[in-house]
Amino acid sequence: MNKDDLNLSNLNKCIESLKECLSDYKKNYDEKIKEYISDSCIKRFEYTVETSWKVMKRYLKLQYGKTDKELTMNNIFRYMEGYGLITSWDSWKNYYNNRNNTSHEYNQEKASEILSIAEKFLVDAEEFYNNLSKALNS
Repeated sequence: MNKDDLNLSNLNKCIESLKECLSDYKKNYDEKIKEYISDSCIKRFEYTVETSWKVMKRYLKLQYGKTDKELTMNNIFRYMEGYGLITSWDSWKNYYNNRNNTSHEYNQEKASEILSIAEKFLVDAEEFYNNLSKALNS
């Protein structure tokens, strides 16, 4: 398998978009603007988590011949940790669960929770992207 078998450009765009949004969120805007930016950060968190696990699933199918039956959400993250592409499957499970929570029911408490983990997620998503890029180029 090589890098042409798995296109990472969309994942990279998602990560960069989340990074930019979180950077803007930290700047000193008035509260109304900051609220709009936080909504955008949450949406970008959601689609970056979604894109990440879809890339993970595709990679596991292409590289290791895993089947849909084997690739439950928890197994996807466990395999990725086992193959050294992510550091903690438990963290990724938490990101995925938080993503599901906000996409099904949005409220200020859930929004605050996402914003509190979004920076750690960004670090983990960049680590995943870099590790996968290296694996595909070797």
